[in-house]
Amino acid sequence: MPTIQKPRIGLLGLMLELYDRSNPTLRPAQEQFATQLVGKLGEIADVTYTGIVNTRAGVQAAMAEFEAADVDLVMPVHFSYSPSLIAMQALVDCPRPVVLFNTQRKRAIDESFDGQDVLENHGMHGQQDLANVLVRSGRSFGVCTGYWEDDDTLDELSEWARAAAAMKQMKSLEIGLFGYPFQDMGDFGVDETLFFRQTGAHVQHVSLQELAEAMAGASDDDARRIVEQDRARFDIAEDLTESEHMASARAELGLRRVVASRGLGAVAIHYEVLGHDPRFTALPFAGVTKLITEGIGFGGEGDITSAAGVAAMGMLTGEATFTEMFCMDFEGGAILMSHFAEGNLNFASGKPKLVRREGWVGSGGPSASIAFDFDAGPVTLVNLTIGAGEKVKLIAATAEIEPYALPGGQTPHCKLRPDLDLEMFLDAYLYYGGSHHVALVKGNQLPLVDKFAELSGLELFVI
Repeated sequence: MPTIQKPRIGLLGLMLELYDRSNPTLRPAQEQFATQLVGKLGEIADVTYTGIVNTRAGVQAAMAEFEAADVDLVMPVHFSYSPSLIAMQALVDCPRPVVLFNTQRKRAIDESFDGQDVLENHGMHGQQDLANVLVRSGRSFGVCTGYWEDDDTLDELSEWARAAAAMKQMKSLEIGLFGYPFQDMGDFGVDETLFFRQTGAHVQHVSLQELAEAMAGASDDDARRIVEQDRARFDIAEDLTESEHMASARAELGLRRVVASRGLGAVAIHYEVLGHDPRFTALPFAGVTKLITEGIGFGGEGDITSAAGVAAMGMLTGEATFTEMFCMDFEGGAILMSHFAEGNLNFASGKPKLVRREGWVGSGGPSASIAFDFDAGPVTLVNLTIGAGEKVKLIAATAEIEPYALPGGQTPHCKLRPDLDLEMFLDAYLYYGGSHHVALVKGNQLPLVDKFAELSGLELFVI
C-alpha cells in the first residue's frame, strides 16, 4: 500500500519590533511558546522554524531558509500583533502555498487572565492585517483558526499540509500516454499546454516501439517470477494457460520498465491501439492493476485527465482507484461501477481472481486480467475534468460501497450508493459536466479535496 510522506511546514513566527524595546521579556516568553508549538506541529509534519522575526529582512531570511528546506507549506503565526507590510511582499512572492494559522498561547479568557496575558495572546489582529493585504494583493491563502493543542485544530492543519504536499507532487507529475485517446471521446479531450499550466502535470507521448521493445526484452526468469507471485496472490482461472500467463507477465514487465525509465507517476493507455499491433501478443491488464495499487495513476482509453486525477487523489489520501459509472440501480439507489480491467487491489473484498480475457473489445491476444469486487464502506468520488473556458476543475461527492459481487464478473467492480438521492446526484453530475472516468478514495475525504482544490487554484463542485 502506498504511504503518504510526512509534509514539510515552514513556520513563520511574527512579532512587533517595538516590543523588543518596550517589553524585552516578551520575545523570550514567546520563543518558549514557539518551541511548544513546533513540537505539536511535529506530530503532523517536519517543521522548519528559524525563530521569531519582526522586520522585512528577518522575514526574507526565514523565507530563504524555507526554500532551502523545500517546504510544502509556509504557515505564518503571530506571536503578537505584527504589521502586515513586513511580511506581505515575501508571502506574495512565495512559490509555496500559504496557510495562516490563527492561534494563541492561552485557551481561555478567565478570571486569571491579566495584562501580561493580553500582551502574550494578541496575535489575531495581526493575522487580520496580513489577510487583508494578501487579499488586496491577489495572493491566495488558506486559513485555520483554532487552539493549538486541540486535536481538531491539528487535524485541520494536517489536512492543509497534506494538500500542499500533494499539490507540490502534482507539479512534477509525469503522465505517459501510450497510443492515442479513444476516437471521438470528447469529454477528456485536452489542450496539453493549458493542462500543464493549470495542474503542473506533464504528458510524455510514449511510442509503441519503445513499449514493444521493453516487453520483448523481458527475460523468461523475470516473467516466471511474476507468474509465481500471481499464483500466491490470486485465484487463477483454469482456462488461463501457462503461455498466456507468461505473455501477460512480459507485458507487465515491459510496462514497468517504461514507467521506471521515464519516471512516470501516471499512465493513460488505449488498449485498442496496442491490440491492433501484432507486436503485442498480450495486453498489460494485470500489470496496470498492480501499478494502480502501487500508487501509479491511470486513465483508460488514453484519458490523461483521469490519470492525473487518480494520481492526485493517491498523493492526497494515500491510495485511489480508477473506475467509471456503468449502470443505474433505480430500485436500490445505486450505480454499478466498473471498467474493462483496472482497479486498486487494496479495495478488494476477499482474494482477487486472475482471469483470462480475449484481448480488448475485439483486439489483442488472450491476456491475464484481475477481477474482484470492492470492499464495502464509505468512499469519496472525485472527477478531475475540463470545464468552460478550458479550465481544469474537480467534482466530488461522498458515497457508500455496498456489498455486491457481479455474477461471473471479470473486472474490478462495485455497487456504489451516493449519499444524495440517486437521481439528484446524477442530474447534478451531468449539470456540472462530469466526465465518464472517475477516481474513488476510501472514507469521507471532502475536507482534504477542498483544501487541495483551494491551494491548487482549481474550482471544486461538491454534489
